[in-house]
Amino acid sequence: MLADYHVHTPYCGHAHGKVIQYVHSAISSGLHEIGFSDHLGRYYLSKSQKRRYWDWGMDEKNIGRYYSELSDLQEIFSKEISIKIGLEVDYIEGAEELLKPFIDSFKFDFILCSIHCMPHFSWEHLSYFSKRTETLPLYKEYFRLARSALHSPYCDSLAHLDFIWRNVSYPLSAHDNILQEIAETVYTAAQLNRCIEINANGYIWSRAHSSSEAFDPFMFLIDQIQLYNVPVTMGSDAHDPMMVGKAFEDLVALLKSRNICTVQLFSDREPHSAEIG
Repeated sequence: MLADYHVHTPYCGHAHGKVIQYVHSAISSGLHEIGFSDHLGRYYLSKSQKRRYWDWGMDEKNIGRYYSELSDLQEIFSKEISIKIGLEVDYIEGAEELLKPFIDSFKFDFILCSIHCMPHFSWEHLSYFSKRTETLPLYKEYFRLARSALHSPYCDSLAHLDFIWRNVSYPLSAHDNILQEIAETVYTAAQLNRCIEINANGYIWSRAHSSSEAFDPFMFLIDQIQLYNVPVTMGSDAHDPMMVGKAFEDLVALLKSRNICTVQLFSDREPHSAEIG
């Protein structure tokens, strides 16, 4: 089973192409299943805040259109590929009641939970902190929020845990502290039987930026997942049709080399495992 469970669409406002092109790309790439998980808009911001800050998610009025289009494609391509309908939602501590109406209004197959901003510091995107030199407090807050997100009823899989070190300068002087934060987060997922996403962008960043495995947080994350036997989803984080399933061949080989041989799939938010192949 090859399944890409992190695919965006033009509905979010910053992905390219047409939805049907993502499906065709998935079929051409040999995927058995594609899970669309476009960004939900920033449901937690006030009207005035929405005028001030970038909203990287789809407009609320388009959620119905998004769901309807994917439902139609499910039927059209049912003999060629399995299409799952999901969302990627920003986890904001204490905002579950604001999120609930969006999740309950449609029969989603899965929900990815991710952290793109940390209100304790700012409502800006994490990349806003890319030039900051003292970043350990940011990392500690990020992983604290990640562990809190795993407790949310709206988290089927925790997306791109590597997002922080791909956007905010890695505090090498606190490397051991960061590894402990990662380990504690993976252990929390194991205790709650939550999935952690293996993100292709994290893998690609790891190959490009890590000077050795000893200082590679992505590989440490993989090893912790194997150690605690945490279920995983795989995602390309594609924002362009050509990026669906990117680096999956190498990523699958890596996971199997670490004895991670199954992937989680979802239907109506109910998980089941399948052998990675």
